[in-house]
Amino acid sequence: MGLMDTRTLILVNVMLYALYAGVTLANARIFGGSRGARWFAASNLSRAGATLMVGLSNMGWGYFRIPARAVEALTWMLSVGGMMMLHWSFVELLERGPILRRVQYGLAGAMVVATTLFFIWPPPLPLMVGFLCLLLALQAAMTASVVFRFSGEGVGFAGWMTGIALSLYAVTLVVRALWSLQYRAPDYVGMALQMDRVWMTVLLLTNGVIAFGYMFLAAAKLRLELLWRAQVDELTGLLNRWALKRSTMREIQRCRRTKGALALVMMDLDGLKAVNDASGHGCGDVLLQAVGSVLQETVRAQDTVARMGGDEFCILLPDTELNEAVAVAERLREEVQELVIRYRGETVQVMASLGVASSTHCGLTWQGLLDHSDAALYRAKREGKNRVMVAGGAGDLGPALVRERRKR
Repeated sequence: MGLMDTRTLILVNVMLYALYAGVTLANARIFGGSRGARWFAASNLSRAGATLMVGLSNMGWGYFRIPARAVEALTWMLSVGGMMMLHWSFVELLERGPILRRVQYGLAGAMVVATTLFFIWPPPLPLMVGFLCLLLALQAAMTASVVFRFSGEGVGFAGWMTGIALSLYAVTLVVRALWSLQYRAPDYVGMALQMDRVWMTVLLLTNGVIAFGYMFLAAAKLRLELLWRAQVDELTGLLNRWALKRSTMREIQRCRRTKGALALVMMDLDGLKAVNDASGHGCGDVLLQAVGSVLQETVRAQDTVARMGGDEFCILLPDTELNEAVAVAERLREEVQELVIRYRGETVQVMASLGVASSTHCGLTWQGLLDHSDAALYRAKREGKNRVMVAGGAGDLGPALVRERRKR
């Protein structure tokens, strides 16, 4: 089966560009994840306009009486602008900031200069077309490099397919640019028309992959963002209870294989309600954020800190014996007590009570560690607060009071 004729290919490409733009905007509005969607839609509309101008200039459609040079110049500017916006859409979607933006501006500036020279001192049209194809190929290659490099885990397949499509499009543009150097050949016009049909066909296929790749990437990024929000406490940025349980279950499986020890520390702030009553919940939120930061800075990289809710935190300590866990808990208590928060001219401090449970005495189960550390925490509360208590196992080790810091 042969290729479609050029007019049909142009019409199909223009309609698909418009369809991709509409679907992208509708998808972003309905399901969220609008990052980069406007740039992607604008890119498709800009390139649709460029493709339509190709039809108007080359195929003699309609009753338009626009100077040929103006049509060519507008086509080139829409093409380069569309590819620039395509680059920005992927950069924004993948949260890469202004990466390669200056290079894109440089290529757009080169196109402006070339277009100006085209009006003042017009070179052969095929050479200008070849120059445009090289610029578009560079833009497509840069966008492909961003997609390949920053797609990340969880979106690998969609990222690779999109990057491959962009790379194929860049290669096709380079071939078309090299072909334009043959403009002095006797049969160049016929071969150029055939080349245009090949280029339009490749454009049709690659743009479809790029459009669906963008939508798959957007959906994957949205899914990862929702998964992250489901695991992270919004106020403090720490893991939540559900995420801590998953981490603990993984560590329990590992400890069963390696015969290692696991410790869990429960911590409750003493006096947060008084702070909320005296200074407002805004002050309490700032205090919780500060405590969360202190906990993360104090423990090891392999330890896990989570906010269980309210003023209660939990710290998972892998490969940690009971005496080591008690030392960590005492260090955390001291760090919290020494924490001073200034809020609207007021100085705010709190203290913390902590309960420590070890798998050595309480068993290597999530519920057992949680229940024993929670019981030790509430014994610390009952016995005066601002202290660390150790949970006993079945044999009831009894509460072990770690030195109480002198009150200020």
